[in-house]
Amino acid sequence: MSSSDPEAGVLELLRLPDLVTILNILFGFTAILFVLNRNTSGAIILILAAALADGVDGAVARRFESGVFGEHLDSFADAISFGVAPAVIYYAIVSVEHHTIACAFSAAYLICGVLRLVRFSILDVAEFRGIPITAAGAFAVMSLYLTDSPYLATGVFAVLSLLMVSNIPYPKVRSTPVLMLLTIVFTLTIVAHCIGLYNWFAWLLVILLGMYVLTPLIGGGRIYAGRSQRS
Repeated sequence: MSSSDPEAGVLELLRLPDLVTILNILFGFTAILFVLNRNTSGAIILILAAALADGVDGAVARRFESGVFGEHLDSFADAISFGVAPAVIYYAIVSVEHHTIACAFSAAYLICGVLRLVRFSILDVAEFRGIPITAAGAFAVMSLYLTDSPYLATGVFAVLSLLMVSNIPYPKVRSTPVLMLLTIVFTLTIVAHCIGLYNWFAWLLVILLGMYVLTPLIGGGRIYAGRSQRS
């Protein structure tokens, strides 16, 4: 059944990749619940899990049927997991000492993220315009995971907000070795946190994400070349 059929029920429109996207939504929502229970480090790890799910749904979409319904669902999922949830985590941590700053920058980050997603949905270009919200959200929460400085975290959120609504070109990550490396490091970061090890992988993840953030400056776009994927 076509995803544009007005008579189709919601369950009839769902495809296998959409189930993975729903998992992304659940990770983002659970991260917010963790914040409400004062477990911000656990919430951050759930954002990493959401990023993994976001990558998996792209891989599944390339192998199985997907459609317009899934594309829109993916945008809503990203808005929750990499827009709302990081903004809430940032607010919960920074507002303890700097309430006004936390309100302003969490709102700015969320608005810029949503604007970035809307622009992405109406553009059809070979490269991203502005940093993707998934990369921004993952890097933003990792800055909160690895530092106790509200000023550094605020600076990171401010820069990422501007990058999301900028016209700076960012490459789409299509290289299989790069994708595999990111998947492994994301997974090991999550595992190390869950079993209570000192999280060296978190630092490696920040370095990899930081390299992507700086891609326009270091000219590393060719590293990510490869086949296209659902974003």
